[in-house]
Amino acid sequence: MDDDFTRRVLLNLDVENYSARTDVDQDLVQRALVDVVEDAAARAGFDLARWQVQGSGDGQLAVLPAETAEKRVVDDLPSALAVALAAHNGTARRELRLRLRVAVHQGLVRATPNGYAGAGVVTVSRMVDSAPGRKALKACPDAVLVVLLSPLLYADLVVQGHTRLAPDDFREVPVVTKTFDSTAWLHLPGFDVHAITLDQTASPGSEPEREPTAVPVPGAAVPGSHNTTVHGDVRGRNVVIGVQNRFER
Repeated sequence: MDDDFTRRVLLNLDVENYSARTDVDQDLVQRALVDVVEDAAARAGFDLARWQVQGSGDGQLAVLPAETAEKRVVDDLPSALAVALAAHNGTARRELRLRLRVAVHQGLVRATPNGYAGAGVVTVSRMVDSAPGRKALKACPDAVLVVLLSPLLYADLVVQGHTRLAPDDFREVPVVTKTFDSTAWLHLPGFDVHAITLDQTASPGSEPEREPTAVPVPGAAVPGSHNTTVHGDVRGRNVVIGVQNRFER
C-alpha cells in the first residue's frame, strides 16, 4: 500500500451543549453550523469547496488544501467565525444559538473509506474534546468561540511573530483525554484568556499532588516520651522537623 499521507492544516469544530437539545433542534443546529462555517470561510477568503469535511453531527473535522497558509488560518478564521456566530445568534432563538470550540493543528493525514487517518487527526480531535475548552466557554458566558492551538503551530507561528496574535493572547492548558496526554494553547477572541478560572488539573509531566504523609521526628521514640509529628512536605535549609520532649521517670 502506498504511503500517501500528506501534511495538512486540520480544523475540528464542536458545538457546545448539542446533546441537551431536542431532536428537532439538533437538526436545526446542524444546519446552522454548516451555514456559519460557510459564512466564516467566505468572510476569511477561503474556498470552502476545496475543504475536505467529515461531519460528526455536532461538529466537523476539516482537512484544508495542502497549499493553505497556516498563518491565515490562525489570523483570519477565528475572527471570521466570531463574526459569523454573532450574526447567526443575533436572529436565532435561544435554543439554536451556537457557541463553538475550535482546535487547529497541522499533521499528516490520509483519506480512508471511513473518514481520515493519522496522528494529526487524533491530536486535533482530542484537543477540541478536552476539558479546558469546555470550561473556558462556561467561565466566559459572553464568548461565542474558544480556539485551541496545537503546541506545534503556537511555537512556529505565534512565538515566531508570524501572526497578528501575540503569545500573551494564549494560555497553555492540559489536554488529557483517554490515553492522550499533551497540552494546547487556548485563545478567547475578544476576551482576556488569563482572567478566567479554569480549575485546571496538573499539566502533563508535573508532579502530582500527594496526600499528606507523616514525617517522623529523627530519633527513635522511647517509653514516656512525647513526639511531635509533622504532616505534609517539608522543604528548606536548617529546618527543625519537630520538637521532642522527654520526661525521665
